Amino acid sequence: MKSMKLPLAAAASGVMFYLSQGLADVWALAWVAPVPLLWLAYRDTPRWQLLLASLGAFAAGQIYLVQCYWGRLPFSIIAPMAMGLCAAFAFAVLLSGEAFRRESHWVALVAFPAFWTALEFAIDHLSPHGTYGALGYAEVSFPAGIQIAALFGVHAVSFQLCLAANAVALLLARRWAAAGAGLAVCAATLVFGFLRLAAPAGPRVSVAALSDVDSRRLENHTHTLAAAREAADAYAAYIKRLAGVRVFAIPEGAISTQASDLRGVLTPLASAAKAQHALVLTGTFTPAPVQNRAFAFLADGAVETYAKRHPLLPFETETPGRKPGLLGTGYATQICKDMDFPGTVRGTAAHGVRLMIVPASDFGRDGWIHARMAIMRGVENGFAVLRSAFDGLETISDAQGRVLARAATNRAGVVAVAAAVPLGPGPTLYTRLGDVFPWLCALLSLLLCARMFAGGRAATVARLLPKPPTTDHSPRTGG
Repeated sequence: MKSMKLPLAAAASGVMFYLSQGLADVWALAWVAPVPLLWLAYRDTPRWQLLLASLGAFAAGQIYLVQCYWGRLPFSIIAPMAMGLCAAFAFAVLLSGEAFRRESHWVALVAFPAFWTALEFAIDHLSPHGTYGALGYAEVSFPAGIQIAALFGVHAVSFQLCLAANAVALLLARRWAAAGAGLAVCAATLVFGFLRLAAPAGPRVSVAALSDVDSRRLENHTHTLAAAREAADAYAAYIKRLAGVRVFAIPEGAISTQASDLRGVLTPLASAAKAQHALVLTGTFTPAPVQNRAFAFLADGAVETYAKRHPLLPFETETPGRKPGLLGTGYATQICKDMDFPGTVRGTAAHGVRLMIVPASDFGRDGWIHARMAIMRGVENGFAVLRSAFDGLETISDAQGRVLARAATNRAGVVAVAAAVPLGPGPTLYTRLGDVFPWLCALLSLLLCARMFAGGRAATVARLLPKPPTTDHSPRTGG
């Protein structure tokens, strides 16, 4: 039976990671997914076995990446994302086991969440995909569990989940005081979350997300000026049917034509914005030169443009934009992948953004997985999110991450969702402080490693040095 503990623990963690991070969206399991492996780490499990079990468990949890992107993205993009996260998780578990053995159980309590947060943060800075894969995104379906992001960002949500799992593991190891303290901290963050959800809402604005997959397919199939005009006319006609809506979002690349024809093609959308006294924002794509932009038509006739700042390499070859995407009156825009990068969004949010309008394009099965990243940016920075995506989800969410409306966009015809969404309060503590919290976790991790391994070397040297002779001071008796 003892020989079965390792594979059973790895399998249990793997299943929980898969169900919480992936398509099933069982957010509650993210709070306990690491527990079986941490339980092994705090026992006498050989290090190499713990390493293999941790790698295997987290790798099993990342199977959802294959489900989402197989045949859509090359393996050279999927594999590094998964491998980096797997290695980071296994490393965090190993280091936590060392902290438990070499230091106190109080040090062990903070070791695992600090190690994981620091490594996750490091991966985010190295990855071309930003914060994709961060553990904290598993909690977006539980708004009370993500409000801590308004103070310290998505990495604080990851820390919270790891702290809860570590407290349970220490409970199983009968370290009652440390376990109780960890659970109490997690309970306090949830109380903060529920209190924030109960706060009064801001003024509401009626918004709508539109997508027309038929127009997109016609444009992609024919690549003609007539198809682009037909798409613009279809969206403009639908906008005029939605009386009272003040902000419209149309997906990334919804209007595709030559740069010289673009302004003329978009005329029906400009006219619809004036007629409805609304802001109409659409994604556009031009092949020569390659440009991926958003055009925002304001009710007063003004036009604002924004160029995507984080293209999906190597597929999107446009020159990245540099402007923040401000549209005035507390509105702003980012395009799709831009929302995966907290620093990029935070710089825009600092200007007082209360509603973010996001044209996007997903990969089918990853609709919610990608949409929830944009929702998290809203919680971090205090703005509502209106997101319209081809081949994924349209979502309307408030500044606390509550989804007010959503619809899948992989069916024929125009798909539209509308809601009266409260404008967010604007910049949060996280907007102002930035990534102070994960940097502190990185510093704490370095100090813990230095203490553990420097102390270990000192103990080894002490064991190797010859011991000084002892002097016997006991009274002698003679004969």
